[in-house]
Amino acid sequence: MTNPKVGVVIVNYNGERYTSTCVRSVLKSSYENYLVIVVDNASSDNSVRLLEEEFNSKIVIIKNEKNLGFSAANNIGIKYALENECEYVLLLNNDTEIDKDLIKNMVKASIENNNAIISPKIYYYDSPNKIWSAGGSLNWKKGLSFHYGVNKIDKGQFDVRKEIDFATGCCILIHKSVFDKIGFLAEEYFLYYEDTDFCVRAKMAGIKILYEPSAKLWHKVSSTVGGEESLITLYYSNRNRLYFNNKFNKKNKFYYLSYFFVTRMVKFLIWLIKGQKDKIRIVLKAIRDYRNNKMGYTEIQKKKVKIPKD
Repeated sequence: MTNPKVGVVIVNYNGERYTSTCVRSVLKSSYENYLVIVVDNASSDNSVRLLEEEFNSKIVIIKNEKNLGFSAANNIGIKYALENECEYVLLLNNDTEIDKDLIKNMVKASIENNNAIISPKIYYYDSPNKIWSAGGSLNWKKGLSFHYGVNKIDKGQFDVRKEIDFATGCCILIHKSVFDKIGFLAEEYFLYYEDTDFCVRAKMAGIKILYEPSAKLWHKVSSTVGGEESLITLYYSNRNRLYFNNKFNKKNKFYYLSYFFVTRMVKFLIWLIKGQKDKIRIVLKAIRDYRNNKMGYTEIQKKKVKIPKD
């Protein structure tokens, strides 16, 4: 199949400032055989109304009755795409804008490589020639995923297609056969590390993951959760990092836990000096909730977070 149908799944949660712009960029694609599916996680802003008014029948909007999280909302969109004869699914963050040839080039790369999972070249939106991700890998000793090329000015040094270990959920193309082999995104994460989990399971099943440099987009990094050191980001990234490593990385437990706690202590000292005690509290809560096997959604208070007693 040279022109397979692609389901573009975009999760929206109070994305009034971002989602419509993202959808507009998709609708300008040179690739024509696609279906845009916006899954709304019970937004309280005007984003859904604006999407309905501007795009009407051009897109499908699925409205969840509550915030189910990134993983579960994507799974709803994936299943809808598969039920509507999509050969591929493109998971796309709502705080992105894509190049018109992104879908075409990702599909081409996958077809040429036995339906491999494809990851594009991602730039910072505010610095359009600075790379955020040129594919990714895993450092098992540290228990971390990382991006190639991060913060590098693009001079063509990342213009070669290559096999990678990790594709960020910001934008990832997946053939329908992958879901048959390994299932969907793990919903216990709620937010963060579900893409890492998915990629590890794919590699374990012998599925190739490729970085495709000709596919490009621009990412407003962590904008929908308030930034890379917002309380939401700190909570879910720390809790889920521990959970992910306990699930897949037991042989390096001493190393990744040592690295985790030493670097947390350094951050705690910095935050203490800056008077940012709320960040210390939220990371301690993340650690406690992981130890108590409290996964899924957790309400994050914006100011003071009380740590419950055992």
